[in-house]
Amino acid sequence: MELSRRGMLGGVGAALAVGAVGFAGATSVADGVAIGGGTASGWDTVVGGAIDGDAAGDDESDESGSVPVDPDAPFEARLLRDGDDDRRLFGAGDLDRVQGVIAEGDEHLVYVSLGDAGIDALQAGLADAGATDDPEGFVVSMTLDGTEVRRVELDGATVSALTDEEWGGVLTLPFGEESVAKSVYDSLADA
Repeated sequence: MELSRRGMLGGVGAALAVGAVGFAGATSVADGVAIGGGTASGWDTVVGGAIDGDAAGDDESDESGSVPVDPDAPFEARLLRDGDDDRRLFGAGDLDRVQGVIAEGDEHLVYVSLGDAGIDALQAGLADAGATDDPEGFVVSMTLDGTEVRRVELDGATVSALTDEEWGGVLTLPFGEESVAKSVYDSLADA
């Protein structure tokens, strides 16, 4: 199965049948110090298209395909409200597949897909915290083995895309440094 943007590009504004919500432009930090490129701007949303199977038609990894996620990987995304409220959105156990590291311009992309339970947990977490009503007051912090590797400020368009009932659960994680992207991918990939 290929999760990359190549298999998902349709038209921006098209219905989110199976689209990817990207965490573009976010900062990568470790202990409060930026370790990746990027800015603190909003997320990029990619919509439309379909997630294609890999060329071999099986679950084996290839350069353009995805692999199953190790459910015990030390990866987690938490929802923070103005730095105070902190709740879990999803972890490695909520993910089905991972694909990467794909260089695109100055970014190094890792794609992940949430399983049905992970989609439900993420959407319920956003709604329960009030992020669907006031998205600008929230950020998502992603950690790998306890170290923050991704921080994203939420906006209305992103929360709408994430909570759309037709969203297929694919997330794009762009990193400014290849080494950070590789660490995330290597941790998540079930070898």
